[in-house]
Amino acid sequence: MDVSNVAASMPAYQVSILDIFFPGLTGILAVANGLSTGQLNSYARLLFVGGFCIFLARYFYGYINDLVDRHFMSTIHVSYYNEAFDMLINWISEQHFAQNTRTSLASVGAKHRRGFFDNANGDKKSLSFTPWNTSISFIYKNHLIKFSRTQKDGRSSEEEIVVSCVGRSPTILKELFQECRAEYLKKIEKKTTVFDHQGGEWRKTKSREIRPLSTILMDEEEKQMLVNDVDNFLDPRTRGWYARRGIPYRRGFLLYGPPGTGKSSLSLSIAGRFDLDIYVLNLSAVDDSKLSSLFSELPSHCVVLLEDVDAAGTTRAEKTTEKTTDQSVAKLQGLTLSGLLNAIDGVSSQEGRVLIMTTNHIEHLDAALIRPGRVDRKIFFRLTNKDMNARLFCTIFKQSAEDQHIPKEDIGEENVERLAIEFAGKVPENVFSPAEVLSFLLENKRSPVNAVANVEKWAKSGQARGKDLRRELSWISDSS
Repeated sequence: MDVSNVAASMPAYQVSILDIFFPGLTGILAVANGLSTGQLNSYARLLFVGGFCIFLARYFYGYINDLVDRHFMSTIHVSYYNEAFDMLINWISEQHFAQNTRTSLASVGAKHRRGFFDNANGDKKSLSFTPWNTSISFIYKNHLIKFSRTQKDGRSSEEEIVVSCVGRSPTILKELFQECRAEYLKKIEKKTTVFDHQGGEWRKTKSREIRPLSTILMDEEEKQMLVNDVDNFLDPRTRGWYARRGIPYRRGFLLYGPPGTGKSSLSLSIAGRFDLDIYVLNLSAVDDSKLSSLFSELPSHCVVLLEDVDAAGTTRAEKTTEKTTDQSVAKLQGLTLSGLLNAIDGVSSQEGRVLIMTTNHIEHLDAALIRPGRVDRKIFFRLTNKDMNARLFCTIFKQSAEDQHIPKEDIGEENVERLAIEFAGKVPENVFSPAEVLSFLLENKRSPVNAVANVEKWAKSGQARGKDLRRELSWISDSS
């Protein structure tokens, strides 16, 4: 076949205004006219007819497919940042039919983008694969299901899942999602799900092992009072009790004290104890509008953690006579005190949540922020005393069935308790935080005898470092 002859037999045409709205239409009409008048040779006719048939076939396929999808299929769409996305991906990735997909997304470690489930085998940088940018059809309970995972709006940072089945009833799809949910809940059992805010939305960041409340070193009576308070608040009958008396169904707590004393750890333990998700909010990264939006999106039962609330510029500004100065201060701060107060207990504030605020400097907080009604209980976290130091020692060195693989000096439980008392007697009270003492014990975790022998030297050097640091901070404060 001579391509030049075919090209020569194609009639020349001028570009018309139609090509602006329908590109190539003039050329198609010219070829169709030549075909009808017999000006094209047999090869050109064959090429045109074949292309036209392919065009019609694709058009009718798309039309029929769209018609079937709209009138004869049930469909569920899943947003990328919704937790249902993870439920479905977790279930799909474990099915046999998903292992042979031609297009997959490879990831290191976790099975999907936010890394909820740790690598159980402990393999370094293990690879996992999930279907991506593709469609899969499979049979579920004798129904044909179509799973499609694609980029949203052509952007690689976000994806969308569409699950559909033949039939006008979505019942089978809902059953599939319920099974995905059940499997997902098994995976996160005994874990606390942590949410963070990115781009003005709550996004799941990690899933952490539940930390037992017994590992939180603080006043036991105060800890039990806090647990009882939250337990009573979350009782299903409590909401009605609050509503009948016209009291907003909210509860707030302030945890304050030196750094490293367990404020954030207690918040995570409370969430794990009551099987609640925890939403961590960095106040320095939001303004009034974003904070209000984030609070309105909170679920009815959850823990909201505002860490280091004193560092967010939410102390009340001093009065000034110049309006422009007030506006510039608010702009620099991003979040204003009034914006935070409205988010916590304003008209649009979500009910049913447990609010926990932490601070290292309660004296820096505005009285309006921590008044009763916003903060129902204040809990002070102190530096370690003898009892706390002894309990930390026993936590590290008492053997359990689960950690027999870790080599330690087996000196017996009674000897550990005796050494714990000796250890606690060598650590000055109200000088070190639990985090500091724990760090030292971890350095000596293989030998409780060495921990006792080295603690006095460590304590003296720690006190000297503390004095130097206080002297530095004092000099900086005086110079400023």
